[in-house]
Amino acid sequence: MIRSLGTCMLALAASSAGASDVVQLSSEQRARAGIEVSAVTHEEFGSRLRAVGMVVRAPGSTLVLKTIAGGRVETLEVAPGERVVRGQTVVTLHSHEMLTMQSELLLTFDRVRLAEQRLEAARELLAIEGISRIELERREQELLSARLRYNTLREELLDHGLPEYSLEQVLQDQSLDPHLPVTSPIDGVVLEVSVQEQEWVQPYAPLMVVGDPARVELELQLAPEQATSVSVGDPVEFAPVGRAGEMRRATVITRVPQIDPATRTVRIRARIDDGSPSCLPGAFVEATVSHGAVRRSLAVPKSAVISLGGDDVVFVVSGTNEFTVRPVELIQGDGGRYEVVEGLAAGEEIAVAGVFLLKSTLVNSEGGES
Repeated sequence: MIRSLGTCMLALAASSAGASDVVQLSSEQRARAGIEVSAVTHEEFGSRLRAVGMVVRAPGSTLVLKTIAGGRVETLEVAPGERVVRGQTVVTLHSHEMLTMQSELLLTFDRVRLAEQRLEAARELLAIEGISRIELERREQELLSARLRYNTLREELLDHGLPEYSLEQVLQDQSLDPHLPVTSPIDGVVLEVSVQEQEWVQPYAPLMVVGDPARVELELQLAPEQATSVSVGDPVEFAPVGRAGEMRRATVITRVPQIDPATRTVRIRARIDDGSPSCLPGAFVEATVSHGAVRRSLAVPKSAVISLGGDDVVFVVSGTNEFTVRPVELIQGDGGRYEVVEGLAAGEEIAVAGVFLLKSTLVNSEGGES
């Protein structure tokens, strides 16, 4: 096998160092290998639980649009993915139910006007003793009943979604309008559309789903014995499955106090504190939940640790462009770091980039990894 020129040069440098656990480089070789170093520091750690879950829509972030009145979808104004604003018409229905209700409203409106005229005439007749007070009270009751019925029909039409300006136009022109515009009650994005143009829909049938896709949460699954140790406010680090480099943070906001009968796990919900375009509903995630008392320990980046002969090791800066292999004892970390139990001291500098090339150089100088 033919090695690259850079690897050969590093191997020769390591060989000349004369120590099986030391890699000696020149400044040019170090720059070419892309080696970076960082000091070992103390950081805060807590007890950790590994969990899996998915991104879900936050409660109240979506709304299913329905119509009280049935009818035919005359026009469909939007498509999935389009942004809408509150009050924007998204669907227009042709509804025979609206015609029936408007007809009854116009009839009741005429009854109110007739009852008003009859009451006015009764008051004039009572003044000249041409009518009894009982008859006057009966006509007052007729007017009250007509007005109540008119107001009820008016409110029903408004509740069905008929705009007030359309209602006033019906009353003014004494004509019927079968069109019922369905408007979005919120600002958001059309997430789903359940109907097509010219399709007949029944009352209360869902038309579409509108919501804010940015309002999402994590729903994690933990074993019941693990979930009992998790509290509101515990920090969470997570990443989409297969994309460990896209680490994000969240905070536990609730624990569902029951076991899921299908998975035999307890659901934990967490608010996403820093999201990304990949945090879309339905995305599966791997997470680490930190809980319990916080402790300060030495920490190293995961990029600094590599396996050599079955042990975890790091490359400690031991001189100018010189790196010495150091075995370390670690605890499974969270995010991009490990907690150090033994093997390093605070302030020591270690390689955090180009570690694989350092290992390759060391192994090649020894004639292969043991």
